[in-house]
Amino acid sequence: MKRVSVVCGAALVAAVAFIPRPASAQTVDEVVQKYYDARGGYDKVKAIQTLKITQTVGNPFSRTKVVIFKKRPGLVRWEVTPAGQPAAIPRVINAEGGWDTQQGKVVPRPEIMLKEDRDIDADIDGPLVDWKAKGHTLTLEGTEKIGGNAAYKLKLVTKNGVTREIFLDSKTYLPVLEKGRMSLPPDPRGKPRFNEHVFTYSDWKEVNGVKFPFAVDEERTGGPITQSFAVYYEKIEVNTPIEDALFAKLGS
Repeated sequence: MKRVSVVCGAALVAAVAFIPRPASAQTVDEVVQKYYDARGGYDKVKAIQTLKITQTVGNPFSRTKVVIFKKRPGLVRWEVTPAGQPAAIPRVINAEGGWDTQQGKVVPRPEIMLKEDRDIDADIDGPLVDWKAKGHTLTLEGTEKIGGNAAYKLKLVTKNGVTREIFLDSKTYLPVLEKGRMSLPPDPRGKPRFNEHVFTYSDWKEVNGVKFPFAVDEERTGGPITQSFAVYYEKIEVNTPIEDALFAKLGS
């Protein structure tokens, strides 16, 4: 019996030695490098100096036209035109601060939301690109099933404390899902408020050699009501001339 046990044990060790290493055995740097390659390559991503994104945001009740302008370093402007309204309602983020238009008046962007804007929306590359140099932390937390397929789970904490869980498809290395918390100004009693949101990315297309998602679904919970949005990208324009004046403080 001892000889049988030893032989079986040796066979088991040999078999285990040939079992493929799990996907999570990759390092975070290896996964991010493959993400760069999937997007079109690090150099092509960094060559983008400006973006103009034209999209339609729909929910069960309305459709809104949104045009987003981005320019290095950290400049972003949203022009929002609700259906049936002729004038755009802009929002601007620049090095000095952020401003919204609410009911025809310019108001400062709340600081708690501005931190998130700078780390996420105003980052033309996306937070995974050069994450170390930006002061973020990024950890690889294994894999999870997303839509029936394995996906790498990356946990991102930005330098300003914004947390995101980003899931990259294990075959394409493109993002398929992102989870995060959107900070809101506290309520009148000082109690923190936030929305939890989940973004689902699909319909990746190449623009100037770099891939972008042309369809994004968002589920937003935690606020007064649960909201669902479907975002359709009509056009993405890369490196079109955009003057810095477009990102000046609203009302100045």
